[in-house]
Amino acid sequence: MKIITFDSKLTPMKSSTLMRKLFLAVLLMSLFFSCSDGDITIQSISFNEIGIESCTQSTATTLLFKINGTESLALQLPEGLLKNSVSEQTIQSSIPNQATLNYRIFSEDISASYYCSVLPEIGVNVIKDANATAGTIFINTSLSEDGNSFEHEIQLSGVSFTDQDGKRITDVNLNDFGIFTTPK
Repeated sequence: MKIITFDSKLTPMKSSTLMRKLFLAVLLMSLFFSCSDGDITIQSISFNEIGIESCTQSTATTLLFKINGTESLALQLPEGLLKNSVSEQTIQSSIPNQATLNYRIFSEDISASYYCSVLPEIGVNVIKDANATAGTIFINTSLSEDGNSFEHEIQLSGVSFTDQDGKRITDVNLNDFGIFTTPK
């Protein structure tokens, strides 16, 4: 068994210096290994498998959104961008100049009524709010197989988000926004 002894010859000056070094080491270690304060860090945004929702099913619709529990992705299109006619060429719109794209994380699950109600849902708080600062929207419209509706295929490219704290979200997997169908 090894017995550890302390040098009893430490002078007050050596003891004070040793305490400062020890305090500095503990402080640096606590800063390096400190826990998160609970902030939500957005690792990635991916809504490719979620269907598009809207408050109306017409070409007058300018707000399209996707909801995944406590997260939402809302695309605000310029008025008149969707048309009930087959596209001869791809329609383009830029973000944020012509259209807007917003990603939010909420305190609890939301429903379509969050976007469609005149009064917002009570008790739902936005925890994170990020706006797209760059990107392009591509829309191709075709007639459905049964000929009763138009299918507006919406693609996104080069999307980049910045949250309310000024942090960029770089891992964005938003290529296929989805297909929005309007009656003929």
